[in-house]
Amino acid sequence: MPGPVPPYTLTRKRMKNVRMVVRQGTGEVRVSAPLRMPQRDIDAWVRSKADWIAAKQVEALDHPAPLAPGPEADALRRELRPLLQAMLDEWVPRMGVPYPAWRMRIMHSRWGSCNKAKRSVTFSVELARKDYHLVEYVVVHELAHLIEGNHGPGFYAVMDRHLPGWREHRAELNGRQVD
Repeated sequence: MPGPVPPYTLTRKRMKNVRMVVRQGTGEVRVSAPLRMPQRDIDAWVRSKADWIAAKQVEALDHPAPLAPGPEADALRRELRPLLQAMLDEWVPRMGVPYPAWRMRIMHSRWGSCNKAKRSVTFSVELARKDYHLVEYVVVHELAHLIEGNHGPGFYAVMDRHLPGWREHRAELNGRQVD
């Protein structure tokens, strides 16, 4: 006999497959499903993931809730700005890239982004909650995109040349074990 369906919030969208996320800080389960998928199929799918959901909810409660605009984000931004400025001042000449326009913003799924054509980089305000070496990894990663726009072999060669050990930093930042 199947167990109960874990509680979840459902959003229907134009999509092919069901997706699920467990929110950091709260453990809330959010499911996105195709418009025409029957409710019983969605419930069965969520029920089949009950063990995974329970494990992710334990992890989620160990992490802070996502950052929202307000006093905390403003304080983190003030803390992060001089660190990023100093790192850019150090790494731009070391890597031989043009000095980019840069900014910080609340980002929910990335630590940074780069627009090679506009020579601009954006950093997540959440980096203020991370250790120095992890912020440095993100800075070097985004500057490397000014040399190599994608994550191909050339990009990895740039990262290896400028920041040996970057793979361990990436794994730590993303909460994964290093292979």
